[in-house]
Amino acid sequence: MFAATDLNTRNRRRLLRLALPTALGLGAGLLATGPALAARPAIGKLGVFSLMGDGLQLVFAAPVTDTRLDRNLRESLPTKNIGFDQAALRAVTKTMENHYPQTQLQMFRATQPMTLSEQRAVSEGAARAELPAWVIEAINRNGLTHILLITRNRGDARFPVNDGFSVGRGVAEGIGYYLDNTTELKNVDTGLPSSGFLGAFMMVRMQLMEVKSGDIVGSETIRVGRMFAGRKDIEAENIWNALDPQEKVEVLRNMVEQNVERVLLGVLGGASLR
Repeated sequence: MFAATDLNTRNRRRLLRLALPTALGLGAGLLATGPALAARPAIGKLGVFSLMGDGLQLVFAAPVTDTRLDRNLRESLPTKNIGFDQAALRAVTKTMENHYPQTQLQMFRATQPMTLSEQRAVSEGAARAELPAWVIEAINRNGLTHILLITRNRGDARFPVNDGFSVGRGVAEGIGYYLDNTTELKNVDTGLPSSGFLGAFMMVRMQLMEVKSGDIVGSETIRVGRMFAGRKDIEAENIWNALDPQEKVEVLRNMVEQNVERVLLGVLGGASLR
C-alpha cells in the first residue's frame, strides 16, 4: 500500500508515500467528477504533529560589505524543556475548543529532536504525500482524518521599527535570536540610545493534510520578528542583556503560542469542519 523512499539526513528517516488511488477508493479507469471531486471530508479526528523541539538558533549580524550576500554567523544552541511544542499545542487546543469543539484532537511530538533540515524534509515531503513512518503509524493507529504538521522553516531576518520600516539582513531559521551590535537605535519608551538590538524571531510552517487524499488543504508560513533595544546602560552596552534569561524564554514561547493561534483558522479554512 505504501512506497518507501529514503530521506538523506543524519538519521535517514524513512518517508512513506500515501497510496492515493487506494486511499481515494478509485479503481483503474475511473475518474471522480463534479461534486464528488469538489467535496472535502470533514475534519472528524485531527492529529497535531508539532516537530519543532526546543533548540534555539543564534544569528550574529555581520558587517555590511555586500547586501547581496548573507555573511551572518549562525550558531545552534541546544536547549531543553523550553516548551515550544507545548505552546503550539496549547494554541491549537484553545482554537479548536473555541471554534470547533466537535472535532476530536490527538497531540503528537517527535520521538527525538529533529534538525532544521530534517523538519524541512518532512514539510517538503508532505507536499508530495510523503510522511515519516512513525507519523503514518500514528494516523492508522488513531484513525485520523487529517493531520496538522508544525515544523521549523526559514525566512528573511526582518524586525519592524516605527513607520513601517524594518531592520535586519540575511536569513534566520527556526526560532531564536538575532544579535546586531552596530545598528544605531533609540528606545522610544526610555529615550536611551542603543548601539544594536536583540531580535526575537519565529520561522515556522503549518500544513493541514487530508489523510484520505494526501492533499495539503491548508498551509501557512509564519515569519515574524520582534526587536528589543537596551532599557538601561548595561543593556545598551551589551545587547544580549536587553532581555534577562527568563524573559528570553518567555518571549519566544509566547511568540509561538500567539502566532500559531493567529494563523490556525486560516489554515483550517481549506477543509470542511463538522
